Amino acid sequence: MSRFSFPDTSPALFKSMYGLATAIVENGKVPAVLRDLIECRVSQINQCSFCLRMHAKSFAEHGGDAAKLTMLPVWRAADGFDDAERAALDWAECLTRIESQERIAQSHGALLAHFEADAISELTCVISTMNAWNRLGIAQHEFA
Repeated sequence: MSRFSFPDTSPALFKSMYGLATAIVENGKVPAVLRDLIECRVSQINQCSFCLRMHAKSFAEHGGDAAKLTMLPVWRAADGFDDAERAALDWAECLTRIESQERIAQSHGALLAHFEADAISELTCVISTMNAWNRLGIAQHEFA
């Protein structure tokens, strides 16, 4: 059930948000499967069922491993995630949960072993944008 439709009630704002999401995809420093995985994890943390459903579908369409998606809530204790994915997931959790500056610095340090600065910047934008979409999704949809 929808409370309101963001695209219909605020078309200019929706167009801007959608433009940012499109620019992230077109920039392409973060592989689509990793981007989807991060968007799913952020949506899980934020409990946005609408966005989680959408990005889980995209993850599958981009060739993501279904077992990985199943294990995503417990990724720290699960096999099947490589070191780059683990660093990216940790970064996503730190920024979504707004950890301490010390913890964010540790997480950023782990990213440096796997990603160039432009990919870290894009990954940060993916996380930030997903958090914004989650808030919009939660505000609009009671159930998804």
